[in-house]
Amino acid sequence: MSASITVGTSELRIHGQDRVLVDPELGLFAVFDGVGGVAGSERAAEWAARELPQLCRRLPGGPLERLARALTALSSTIAARQLGATTATALWLVGRVGWWISVGDSRLYLLRDQELVQLSRDQGEGNLLDSALGFPEPDGSLTRQRGRLDLHSGDRMALVTDGITGDFPPDLLGPEELAAALSGSSAQLAAELLVGAGRKRDDRTAVVLDWLGPMDEPDPAPAPVGGPGPLPPGGAGAVPRPR
Repeated sequence: MSASITVGTSELRIHGQDRVLVDPELGLFAVFDGVGGVAGSERAAEWAARELPQLCRRLPGGPLERLARALTALSSTIAARQLGATTATALWLVGRVGWWISVGDSRLYLLRDQELVQLSRDQGEGNLLDSALGFPEPDGSLTRQRGRLDLHSGDRMALVTDGITGDFPPDLLGPEELAAALSGSSAQLAAELLVGAGRKRDDRTAVVLDWLGPMDEPDPAPAPVGGPGPLPPGGAGAVPRPR
């Protein structure tokens, strides 16, 4: 990775279904949350966290294409091996660009100039999910939620599982609470504050990244032609996730 960043991580394990991926050499960061209500889903999260970097290194194409192919392959393997299901929110930093894909309801946030923006969108409502690695996606739209983030020096990004953000009041954290936690003096402190702010009785995982600027040339990878298009309506077969 050709940029200067600092990374903070924090976890609170209650059910043991969350996993985190931090690969500074590749510039790849992700959080995974095994789906409650699907037996053994911690295996899906573990498999995805372990295999995603290797797939991204081996597959052809630009960063976003490789990330999409890797997550699609992981979903197929998880389903075939009956490992359960897991959310996945991944961010790949290459040069001056962050490429991201989110599947499920783990979230990606950007804090820039004290303004908090939620980049991802929950695929489901409350504790029901419409999409996850290991779910059938007959229309091939598993990785439809994706984006390109042109990075600015001082950007702070956070990947969090829903144990932090919550599903329903009073567990639900508002934007002001999230922004306050993310405004911690360092990436590590911000990650710890996010986990501490969570009210849902569930695993809580946070990865916080401070992007301090590129160390050499800008990102050589071209932006994808077109875009992901609008998100389709929620799919069938939503699975409940016990609180």
